[in-house]
Amino acid sequence: MGYRLIALDIDGTIRTVERPMSERTRRAIYRVRAAGGAVTLATGRTYRSASAASAELSLTTPIVTFQGALVSDPRSGESLWHVPLTTAMMESALHALAGRDDIEIRGDLGDDLYIAAPSDWSRQYSDRHGVPIRVVDADWFASTPMTRLVVRGADHAIERLEIDLKRRLDGSMYVTRSLSYFCEILHPDGGKDKALDWLSHRLGVERSDTIAFGNGYNDVQMLEWAGMSVAVDDAVPQVLDVADVVAPSMERDGVAQILEGLLDRGMIG
Repeated sequence: MGYRLIALDIDGTIRTVERPMSERTRRAIYRVRAAGGAVTLATGRTYRSASAASAELSLTTPIVTFQGALVSDPRSGESLWHVPLTTAMMESALHALAGRDDIEIRGDLGDDLYIAAPSDWSRQYSDRHGVPIRVVDADWFASTPMTRLVVRGADHAIERLEIDLKRRLDGSMYVTRSLSYFCEILHPDGGKDKALDWLSHRLGVERSDTIAFGNGYNDVQMLEWAGMSVAVDDAVPQVLDVADVVAPSMERDGVAQILEGLLDRGMIG
């Protein structure tokens, strides 16, 4: 028996917005499925954005989106596991973010983005990912449970903000950086590692029989959780530190190279 569940981060791991998935990576993923392995996506993207990547690969295994706050069936769109922020968490998080003029805040719920004040960033994100923007009253925003909050700012501001929020919220919520300029706030039961733990139990797969691939700050816990953890070569230092294996970069089809090697040795399925 080999590895039975393979979790793939999307952006910077198997593709980017500008660079589509390579044919070699696509073929390797098809080989994994043909060998009996289940393939899922574990991404910070919204469900709508991630489902397009899932459809490109004809995946049938539930996919992990919103940094692990939502697991959905990629064929029907049915929500299988969802841990949104509660109203009390929203109030607490927004209080911790109050008074900062160097950041922008948005809330994600369903397929929509909610903001109290529109900006070039929110409009560009909406256009790029095909996700609608809803401009709402600040009081409504604060009292509505969201799947997550996303905070954008300069790299140095977000680095400091992540440290400050982790200190102030003290584990009452999950705080992570998805990119150097994005800080995200989720329910404490959110996170790619927790979502994959739920999914592996649903599929009857032991943790030791899982592989996770990633490259960003938000992939650290997922890689620590997985039975085998793989970082792509240009991943952030925190990911490289926890990975069991460092694959070549995305541009060199690093994910495909690792999967091909495991398949050739009969270690998947």
